[in-house]
Amino acid sequence: MEVKQLNEAQYMCTMGTKMYDVTESAEAVVNIWNYAKQLLKDNLISKYGFSKKYVEAVYENNEHTYQHILLFTNQKNSYAVIIIDIIHKTILGHYILDLNEKYSLNR
Repeated sequence: MEVKQLNEAQYMCTMGTKMYDVTESAEAVVNIWNYAKQLLKDNLISKYGFSKKYVEAVYENNEHTYQHILLFTNQKNSYAVIIIDIIHKTILGHYILDLNEKYSLNR
């Protein structure tokens, strides 16, 4: 399976004007685990999280067009975000969301 890393501009285009935490109510649009397996091979996600099929959070934009599925990486405060196109029921790609870098958390 081919994986596609999105740049920040591509990632931001999927956010809409607001993101909602739908972790408790989200239904699977597509199976992410074959894609996640490739992220694991590329050492982008946690082996433990992958083995347990653990999803940290799911967010959906206000337009109900994209879901962001957050998986743990091997670094604290860093997530591999798999972006789902809800309309086309496909995986658009992934983005590495590093909150340490974005918000200077380790300084």
